[in-house]
Order: sequence, then C-alpha cells, then structure tokens
Amino acid sequence: MDTLELYDLIAGGEDSYTEFKADISQRSDFAGEMIAFANVEGGQILVGVDDTGNILGVSDPARSEEAIISYARNNCIPPLAPLIDRVHTEHGLVLVVRVPQRTGAPHENNSGQCYLRVGNTKRLASPQERARLLQNAGLVHFDEVPVSGTSIEDIDQNVLGQYYQTIYDRPFSSSDVPLRQMLRNMRLLVDDLAGNERLSLAGLLLFGLKPQEHLYNARISAVRWNGVAAGEKILDQKEITGRLPEQIDQAVDFILRNSRQSGEINQTQQANIDEYPPAALREVIVNAVAHRDYSLSAQILLYLFDDRLEVRSPGVLPNSVTLANIRTHYSHPRNEIIARVLLNLRYVNTLGSGVPRMITLLRDHSGREPDFELSVSQFMVRFWAPSTV
Repeated sequence: MDTLELYDLIAGGEDSYTEFKADISQRSDFAGEMIAFANVEGGQILVGVDDTGNILGVSDPARSEEAIISYARNNCIPPLAPLIDRVHTEHGLVLVVRVPQRTGAPHENNSGQCYLRVGNTKRLASPQERARLLQNAGLVHFDEVPVSGTSIEDIDQNVLGQYYQTIYDRPFSSSDVPLRQMLRNMRLLVDDLAGNERLSLAGLLLFGLKPQEHLYNARISAVRWNGVAAGEKILDQKEITGRLPEQIDQAVDFILRNSRQSGEINQTQQANIDEYPPAALREVIVNAVAHRDYSLSAQILLYLFDDRLEVRSPGVLPNSVTLANIRTHYSHPRNEIIARVLLNLRYVNTLGSGVPRMITLLRDHSGREPDFELSVSQFMVRFWAPSTV
C-alpha cells in the first residue's frame, strides 16, 4: 500500500473492513479486533491512526510488529497469521495489519470469546451465530440437531421402508437391525441435552409424518407473478410442504405448469421445448433444500416472473464457497445427511456438483448462464427465460 492509498482509506473512515488504532497497548482488545475481522470477511487495522482519522505514527515499528505477531499467535485460537505493511507519511509511520478471512474453525480469544465485525465495531457472537460459523466450517451439521417435541413415533415407517428397498433392493422387514438402532446409526434419531430421544432435523424432513408441525419454515413459498416485478398481480401461488423429496417434486411441477413452451419442427414433427430445462429446475430446487441454513426461521422463496425464475434460500454460502468460485467449486454439503439421502434417492448425481451441472444445462439450453446473488442472510439463483420462448 502506498501513501495515497492509505490517505484514501483513512478518509473513508472506519467500516466493516477497516479499524483505526492509535497504539497496540491493549493486548486483548487488539486480539479481539483481529478475531472479529477473521470471523467475517477479513479486514485491516491501521496502527498509528486515532479514532478520528488523525495520523499519530508508530514510534518503534519493529517492536510493534513483534507484539502484533505475538498477539496473533498467543491470544487468538486458532492462531492468526496477519500481514503487516509499513506506510510512511509526513505525519509518521503507519502499520497496516491485514487480517485474512478464516478458512476453518471460527477464531476466539484465550477466554473462549468469539467476536464478529459488524459495521465499524466488533461484538460478541451470539450462540446462534457461533453455531452457524461452526456449521459453515463443516464442523457441525445442523441437520443432526434434535427437534424438540418429536420422537420415534413421528417416523413414517412406510416411507423409510421404501427408502430401504431402494438402497438394498430388499424389504425393510428382512433387516437384522432393529428400527431404533437403524435410525440412530443413520443419525435420524438422536438424543437431546436432557437425554431424550428425538428425531434429528434430517430425520424429520426426510422421513417424518408431518414435518411442518414441528418446523413450520421448512417449506417453499412459490408465487407466479404477472409481469417482471413482485407486487403485481399473482397468477398462481402455493405453499409447498411435506418431506423434502415431495417438496422438490411439487416445486418443479409448479414451475413447469406456470412456464411457457415453444415449438420446434424436427423433420416432419413438432417438439415442445420447455422455457427452463427440467433437469436444471430440479438441480436448483435440490440445492435450495439440501444446502439452505435450517437454523434460520425463514422459508425458501420461489418467484416466477414473465422473464425469469428466482429461487431464494435462507443462509449464506456454505464452507469455502464464494460468489467468485461457485461456478467451478465442488462444495462439501452444509447438511450432510440430507444431501446423502437425496443422493441415494437419485435427486442428485454427485454431491457438490449441482451448480456446475446447472450452469452447463442452462448454457446449452438458452446460451445464458444463471445469476448468483448473496445478501446478509439469503442466497439467490436466477434463471433467465430464453427470448425465443
């Protein structure tokens, strides 16, 4: 970083990616700032700049750098490895401490406190936020958590039996493993903190009798709007509930019945061409139900317009996936049990390959790839309708 870049950065003030520090005398506070940046999207700390943006300078840069590295190694768990630049100005030397975004477990201090950078300040992560950090790192799978109020009696044994028949090509009654033990082995039945047996989230959503009685937001709200903006006349809508395989099938059917077809003459016969390829529709819906963040109290939104389809899933991107690499990245699933069962049911071909396959299908169909957008708590995939349909 050169002097002009530093001045521009200071002029912008403190924000989600930039913090000013007059000095590094407060070890725990400085370590907390680095932890907060690492746990979100990374950032930089300008040492030798006060809160108002005045450059005070660093009198002993070598000693300060040594102290910062010590804080990062000894006061951050796991240890951090910041990069430190020296920038000379007419008012003194400023240390620019660059903190990279975490790639694994969330960072905490020696007291077990986990910080997040929010706006221009740091704050302690709530238990729910901390759980999501662990989940996104692949260390905790939310689909294994027990669902309060459920029991083994909430399992639909007919559906489970059909799944068993599909996997093993023999009836469930031929199994040597008792039902309870099988459910526990599959992590569909787990213990809560009080030691009570409960269906896991995956068990309820995949094989439960009435999933939405316990998890109301585990559904898809589908709307066909008239025009190109939400809020205009609604042509069709449906609250899609039930088990996840049922939701996938219903969502694809909703889109197909509310989208158009075009005709193509092939030799002497006319073939109807769907506005969106059904295989791509299945991929986007499967990805939405398999990879959404079920810790958030929100449903999947499926919006169909005259010119496009939008599928909005609760939660940010899982694990190491970013908007920059999503088109080629084969990700580890956020909800491993759900993804594995959908794979066994042949709703997906290979775990983690849904997005690259979807892109290929749409490119071949219409010549246009899907759009991906990410907000604070929502991920959206957009399909554009072919102009020839």
